[in-house]
Amino acid sequence: MATGDMLMTAAQLAALESHCFKEPWSEQTILDSLRSGNYVFSYIRPDGSDIPAGYACGLIMPDQCEVQRVCVLPEFRRRGFGERLMNELRTAFEASGACSVFLEVRSQNTPARSLYKKLGYREIGIRKHYYADDDAVIYMLELR
Repeated sequence: MATGDMLMTAAQLAALESHCFKEPWSEQTILDSLRSGNYVFSYIRPDGSDIPAGYACGLIMPDQCEVQRVCVLPEFRRRGFGERLMNELRTAFEASGACSVFLEVRSQNTPARSLYKKLGYREIGIRKHYYADDDAVIYMLELR
């Protein structure tokens, strides 16, 4: 991706983050992730729009991966976009040769937790007080 495209993408994703998360990533954090080469990104652009309505990113490490972010604007939820984003990440993770995928989600985020279970992730633990106002539930998916 060209530098100008990365800057525009980072700005768009930071704006999307601010609508979806209590603790959004900054534009700089997103830009650093785009530049690193260790992250995979997937986007949803409905109706031919140039502006994403959702995105997901994951960190690829030698034998495991971690889902870092999944967000869909509220007005586009319940249309299967989150599932599509997660499946695209999984495809990239499998192609990397990783054995497993991990993610953390707010314990109170019932829709996301239901999606992860539907996609075959299993709950493996809880991080108490991980967020300022909630615990995190840790999920794992074995790829092999």
